[in-house]
Amino acid sequence: MPRLPSLVVVAALCVACSGCLGAVPESSSTPTPTPTPTADASTDCPPSLTVYEANAEPIDTEAAVRYENLTAEQRETFHRAMNGSVEDFDYAWRDIDAVVYEGRYYRAGILVC
Repeated sequence: MPRLPSLVVVAALCVACSGCLGAVPESSSTPTPTPTPTADASTDCPPSLTVYEANAEPIDTEAAVRYENLTAEQRETFHRAMNGSVEDFDYAWRDIDAVVYEGRYYRAGILVC
């Protein structure tokens, strides 16, 4: 039974020392570096609004918003998105799937990477 006290002492020393391994003193003046965001295709890219004419794809014509019912800001965004995608659009576009403009149907979609 003399081995039991030795094992207890060794175990106690292991536990006591393991808390010290890799510890940083509290008085350290070196700040922990913050990771820099990367420009990865799946991160750090804002959603963008695109608008394109829906030629052959099916559209729920009853749910389409008439261009005349858009606000002035939404009309301006609509035209900018027709020429490319825009990242600065108001929240209402999240509920607009299609727009009727000059007798044609346009799909409004929000792309998220």
